[in-house]
Amino acid sequence: MKEIFMYKLFKIFLIIFLILNQNLVFAAQKYVSISPALTEIIYALNAQDNLIGVSNSCDYPIDAKKKEKIGDAYFINEEKILKLKPDFILALDYSYPVLKKFEKYGITPICLQYPDIDTIYKNIITLGRLTNKEQNAKKIVANIKSKIEKTHSNRQYKILYLLQLEPMITIGQKSFITDVIKKSGQKSVTDNLNSFYPVISEEYAIKSKPDIIILTFPFDTKRLKQLFPTSKIITLTKEENDIINRPSIRIYKAVEYFSNLTISNSPNIK
Repeated sequence: MKEIFMYKLFKIFLIIFLILNQNLVFAAQKYVSISPALTEIIYALNAQDNLIGVSNSCDYPIDAKKKEKIGDAYFINEEKILKLKPDFILALDYSYPVLKKFEKYGITPICLQYPDIDTIYKNIITLGRLTNKEQNAKKIVANIKSKIEKTHSNRQYKILYLLQLEPMITIGQKSFITDVIKKSGQKSVTDNLNSFYPVISEEYAIKSKPDIIILTFPFDTKRLKQLFPTSKIITLTKEENDIINRPSIRIYKAVEYFSNLTISNSPNIK
C-alpha cells in the first residue's frame, strides 16, 4: 500500500512539475522540416535552435542551408530522420502519406494546410505554440497583416498564373496564390475553378483574355506569344518564385508584387 501511495504521490509531483515547467518541456522538443515555407517560419520565430534537420530545398534564410539534410517532400531519407530522433516532422499537408509511417517510431508528423492567407496566419501561430514562441508568432502575424492591408492595386488586371505549359497547369480557387492575387487587388482568371492546381486547355486560357501571364519557370514562350499576342508575359526569377509559391512569412511581398504589376511594369520583389 505504501508503494502505491508513493507512486501516486510521485505522479502528482510530476504533473505539477510539468505544468510549472512547461516552457522548459516544450523548448526541449526537437523537430525537422521538409517544407521550405515552414523552415522560414521557424527562423522568423527564432526557434531554429531545435530545428535539427531540413529538406534539400530549404534555402532561406541562408543559415538554413547549414542544417542537416533529410531529403525532400516526396523523397524522405528515413534512415537519417530515425537517426536524428526528432519529436516532430514539420510539413505541408500533401506530405502526410509519405510521413505517416514515422508515427510508429514515436515521431509525429505535423502537416499543415495552406488554402489561403488566413490559414497561413494560423500556421504561424500553431508553430509558435509548438516551439514556445507564441508571442513572436503573434507579432509576425500582426506585422504581415498590417503590410497587406496597406497594399492594393490602382487598377485591376486579369492574370493567368501558369505553373506548367504542357499541359497548362494553373491555380484554382483552393490555392493560396489565388487569395494572394485577390488581396493585391488583381484578378486571377482561373479563380472560379474548384481545385488547387487545375489543368486547363488552350481554348479556356484564350477565352479568359488575360492581360498578364505569369510563368513560374523559364518556359519557351514562342507558342504563348502566338496564342496571346496582346498579353504581357512575365517569367518569375528564382527569388520571386520562392516568395510567391511558399505559404510563409514573406507572403506580404507576394501581395505587394501583384499589386505593383502593370502592363508596362514588371516589379522586382525586394
